[in-house]
Amino acid sequence: MKPRYIPYMLLQWTWGILQTIVGFVLFCTSIRDRHTFFHGAVATYWNRPFGISLGTFIFIPPKARFYNPEKYHFSEAEIQERLTVHEYGHTIQSLILGPFYFLIVGIPSVIWGMVKPAERSYFSFYAEKWANRFGEICTGRKSMETIDI
Repeated sequence: MKPRYIPYMLLQWTWGILQTIVGFVLFCTSIRDRHTFFHGAVATYWNRPFGISLGTFIFIPPKARFYNPEKYHFSEAEIQERLTVHEYGHTIQSLILGPFYFLIVGIPSVIWGMVKPAERSYFSFYAEKWANRFGEICTGRKSMETIDI
């Protein structure tokens, strides 16, 4: 890991300790999956149908559920890259919000994912738009925008 990511890791393991511990436990249950470092975060590419970000741990599905390739014309690899950037954006929210992350981002995002109207993109929700933006700013790469999944 590059030295420039040390402050990121220290903040995640102090100010963001609640979500980082939960992420570490989830990481341990996914130890056989593929793992990489992504801008200081530990990215796990798992075979579950959803992505999640917990502290410095991000979990990326093999492809987006309900993604319509005829509508967007992105390859599965590009969708996975964009999901990684999006989930990384949530780690930045964790840095900013610390122990309030679950209340302001985590719980509302899970609820939104369960009750989202069919005509709305999952990424139109405030917490998801915010994660997209932070991910793009911090990585210089494209995120999910308002792709409908």
